[in-house]
Amino acid sequence: MKKMPYSTIYIDKHLKYIRTLLENANQGAGNPDFQWLDNRIQKQAYDWIINSLRDLFFMYTGDGDTHLQLEQDAKAAKESYYIAACVAALCYEMVEKGFPHHVMDSGSPYNFREKNINFSKAAILANEYDLALQIAGTDTVEGALILQDYAKACKILPDGPEGASIAGDQLRQCMWAIAHGDEDRFNKYLENRIKMLRRYGRLNPVPLDSWGLAAIKLANRRGIQCHLDVIELPYSLLGDDRPNTSALAFPREAQIRSILQNVNPAGSR
Repeated sequence: MKKMPYSTIYIDKHLKYIRTLLENANQGAGNPDFQWLDNRIQKQAYDWIINSLRDLFFMYTGDGDTHLQLEQDAKAAKESYYIAACVAALCYEMVEKGFPHHVMDSGSPYNFREKNINFSKAAILANEYDLALQIAGTDTVEGALILQDYAKACKILPDGPEGASIAGDQLRQCMWAIAHGDEDRFNKYLENRIKMLRRYGRLNPVPLDSWGLAAIKLANRRGIQCHLDVIELPYSLLGDDRPNTSALAFPREAQIRSILQNVNPAGSR
């Protein structure tokens, strides 16, 4: 099999562009995502809190990606991923308690349960598996893989990795390979995922595949190794150590906890 190029001209140009943006950023400006959240809390617009938490989750994960890809600073990356995971856990707690939201996906209400890997990936990248489980739940594929209950993961997944319900979803196929302990298929599907991301690279370059990285972390716990050496997957930087969380906290956690404890979700619609 022909070895994949380490990077592409589109990713290299995009990384150069991001570096320029960061160098010219106004560090003194207030963060608009926090401003939106504070405004919604003050106005008791509780049906918009989940939306704000989602935006802040992506802000922190974006910081983690930047630390990892541009600075190769795994410590700072894990710290950002950890705070992102804390935000995600609060977001999921609000969803499960029944707070309404306006998060949409292709015109339909967002299904947090079916797409929990979009959020649990941050905790996985920080090696915070208990926190990841809070987000994923115990009755999902991601939850079963986190628990290392591979028999359960196999039961949840389809019988074959290329059937109608999973074909074309390379990330799900990677999870199938992890559940079944199939290293060859895992690398095949992960390579297919990178090829897919690169096909769309002219319009939307992806310099770091955090979903793929999370899959690699789960695979490593299964004893499966990744054989891809590509810029999108700097998995060797992450290691297995956890961040020192003693000084890490989401700055608005107390306010969100107060809402969870004192506000009736039915009255916030």
